[in-house]
Amino acid sequence: MTKQDAALLDLITLKGKIALVTGSTGGIGQATARMLAEAGAHVVISSRKQAECERVVAEFKASGLSAEARACHIGRSEDIAAMQQHLNEAHGGLDILVNNAVLSPWRSIDDTDVPLFDKAVEVNLKGNWYISAAAVRLMRPRGGGSIVNVSSIAGWHPERMLSLYSTLKTATIGMSRSFALEYGASGVRVNTVSPGVILTKLADAFEGQAAERMINKTPLGRFGAPEEIARTILFLCSPLSSYMTGADLVVDGGLSVSVI
Repeated sequence: MTKQDAALLDLITLKGKIALVTGSTGGIGQATARMLAEAGAHVVISSRKQAECERVVAEFKASGLSAEARACHIGRSEDIAAMQQHLNEAHGGLDILVNNAVLSPWRSIDDTDVPLFDKAVEVNLKGNWYISAAAVRLMRPRGGGSIVNVSSIAGWHPERMLSLYSTLKTATIGMSRSFALEYGASGVRVNTVSPGVILTKLADAFEGQAAERMINKTPLGRFGAPEEIARTILFLCSPLSSYMTGADLVVDGGLSVSVI
């Protein structure tokens, strides 16, 4: 934890909150889960593989953080139902959901076949939709909660070879706004974060001159770190953003205001 993060956590407490972060065994998801846990939340680490979830939980517990491992493939309705049942029985509900799990195929439009298209929609849109609906059912009895969907500036500015990813990230923003409208009266806030190029596996697609060009387009002159997105998500999960819903926060080092 940096001094900056420690100062931030002095302002925010999530003590007593139950948080579920999908796709939290690496990258933005793991950084977010750690930051929520450091703020006092009990965090459910979730991805497709139980062993990977348990690995991250062991790291968290070694740091004195509260976490548990629970595998969930959000593209499977039975997994979502099992997660909802577990959260209800083990914790009496849910306070925070961060939808970070994603499939990001690097393909041209011509090479995007139907099976790949269906698989990406199953995870990136259908999965996020139905796990969010399940989360609302868990949040309502507790007086509300916060859902944060991780989108991308690719949802606003499509990138070649990421057309399917970009399309579904645009849909994520629309989904967030619709959920915010429908569930605001229940105290459930739904917001979106749209990162730029962050140092995760997806950024590996930008190598050599491609990476240099992307950095040169970015006013801050560098790629972002997962922790920089995690801080924004922490803000949206906390009381500091209590009057925010239906918003999309762009965290991209200024890339989206440059000529793309």
